[in-house]
Formats: sequence, C-alpha cells, structure tokens
Amino acid sequence: MMTHTITPAERSGQSNLPQGAEQAHTLIIKVEDRPGAVDRVIGLLRRRRANMQTFVLGHTEQAEIVRITVMVNDSEVALEHLVEQMRKIIDVQQVTKLVGSQTVARELALIKLNSTYDNVQEIVEQAHLFGAHVVDMAPETVTLEVTGSNEKIEQLLASLQGYGIREIARSGRVAMARGAGEE
Repeated sequence: MMTHTITPAERSGQSNLPQGAEQAHTLIIKVEDRPGAVDRVIGLLRRRRANMQTFVLGHTEQAEIVRITVMVNDSEVALEHLVEQMRKIIDVQQVTKLVGSQTVARELALIKLNSTYDNVQEIVEQAHLFGAHVVDMAPETVTLEVTGSNEKIEQLLASLQGYGIREIARSGRVAMARGAGEE
C-alpha cells in the first residue's frame, strides 16, 4: 500500500518559520476613500494569508483618505512582501510599518459586569486603579470604559473576573509614530 504525502506549495513572500516564531507588526495603510478601495486592501490581506489580530478603520485629517491600522502576526520576510504588494494597489497612498519602540498604541474596551448594591463601589474602585470609569449603571450591571495598551486591558479583565464579566467590546489597536515622526 502506498501513502501519499501532500506538502503545501510554497508561496512567494511567505517564510518557512516554525509555528510560534511569528512577531507582532503594526501597519498603517492610508487609502483613498473610494468605493472598493478598502475591499482591495482586505482582499490582499486575505490572499497573502496575513494573520490579522486587529483591523481598525477610520477617517484621517485629510477628507478623502481613510486610515487602516492593522496588527498582524507574521515573519519579517512575509511582512515585507505584504507591504510591497500593498503599495501596488492603486488606491493605497502610503503604507508604513511601525516599530514597537517608536509607536504610540491604544485600545478602547467596554466591559459589562454583574453587580449588586453591595459590590458596585468595590468594582468602581478596582476600575479606577486601571484608569477605567463607569459609563453605565443598571440595577444588575455596571459598564466600564478603559483606554490603554493591550496588556493594561488584559490586567483589568483579570482583576474583574471574580465579579462575572457579562460582555466585552474592544476596538482593536490604533497606533501612530511617536514624536514628530510621521508614519
């Protein structure tokens, strides 16, 4: 009896790093605000099998330009190839890869917790330790808002687990270059 082993075909721009050898990278992509432009960017990310962790889309200081902040886990080789392919899309005005130490990055989270009359003050005090504040209070729940790094939000979530988290909504990471540097 013969056994056949199928090995995946190599694709250009994709590295052969073992699982877990990827790194987190932040890309800022400025795209013209025209029908189909963002779809072409997303299509390329999907075709290149980019392992997207967050994808945030918003307006910029320029009226006709949309800013996409995408965080991907990939190898340096695959990322450089992705950036080169991205720059070929006609509606893409600029693609910038941000380096961790040169980046200011934040995320917004809304966290809805179970609460009682007895523990609501305790929840609010815990939230304030992380810079979070209350945005809604109902008889059985309290909703917090926090802005910060992914690590800060994860630490807050861990500290609130005991109260019973009902729902979490996270914005995804937005980023820009530190200081006067432009992306």
